Amino acid sequence: MPVTYGRHLARLFDAQALFAGTGVTPAALEDPDCRVSVRQALRYVRNALELAQDPDWYLAWASTLSDHFHGPISVALMSAPTLGDGVDTFLQYFPGRIPYLHLQGRTVGPHFRAELHPLIDLGSAEPLLTETPLIILQQYLDTVYGVDLAAAGFELAYPATAHAACYPKYFKGPVVFDQPCNALVMPAAWRELRNLGYSESTWAHATQQCAATLASSRERETLGAVRAYLYRYYERADRTRPLPRLEEVAEELHLSPRTLIRRLRAIATSYQVLADEFLSARACELLANDGITIKVVADTLGFDNPANFGKAFKRWHGLSPGAYRRRRSSVGSGASP
Repeated sequence: MPVTYGRHLARLFDAQALFAGTGVTPAALEDPDCRVSVRQALRYVRNALELAQDPDWYLAWASTLSDHFHGPISVALMSAPTLGDGVDTFLQYFPGRIPYLHLQGRTVGPHFRAELHPLIDLGSAEPLLTETPLIILQQYLDTVYGVDLAAAGFELAYPATAHAACYPKYFKGPVVFDQPCNALVMPAAWRELRNLGYSESTWAHATQQCAATLASSRERETLGAVRAYLYRYYERADRTRPLPRLEEVAEELHLSPRTLIRRLRAIATSYQVLADEFLSARACELLANDGITIKVVADTLGFDNPANFGKAFKRWHGLSPGAYRRRRSSVGSGASP
């Protein structure tokens, strides 16, 4: 993965402590062609978290990451025809800089969701590594289109951080924790906003450069296609089961089952993991509706009885469906778009 974030962090902390245990040197960060492994990057980020005196330091840092260091991605964003084209470009190509996340977009009713799904366990680095791209995307919407971000919102798939009270300083829309996935949620109508800085030739050249430099594009495109098909299948009125079999997904994507398995394995996931993630997210959405019993939720998701659903839900979230519902009711869901 690229070392752009690393060069910026190196200006904030003691170099020796920051690089401890990473196998990377300060000199390596000055080489534009240098690449580091995800393991090295995560150790680097965790070192920074331990060195920081203020828990919200990374939010202030993320807010300074303007469009000047993302190469052809920045050019493509600034020259895109519409806001929707720019956001889609960000979701498609930014994972080349953050390979531990899968980014995807989807429209749900009147809202468009720019979603971030971790591909591995990010541990203590999850807030930093999740919220940084969300703030970068927020800055883009604010700077180029001047939209009222109070009409948007941010969903985070982990409990409120110890410094959650600081979030209004950095996020220009409401932030809600303990959600099914990480996302920036905005009015779908924004996607049609025209970019006054649109340049056809610049846009075409920049997107070509992005495509040429994106790592693992085929595997990531397959991952996105699988997730998109799961959403489409689940909404079908004629479905006979909650989710399709792997063989059905492979046929839909015009792949052999073996090829689908291999591509997902190449980015450290599997169809079973994706199916579990999908059911976990849908379970949370259904449980948010107090008018639906846990038995109905279990039936809707294809479980033969509430007890089996309860075991699966506890494996996903660490607590029972009833406890999840009670906790959600006690803390409130916050202001979500």
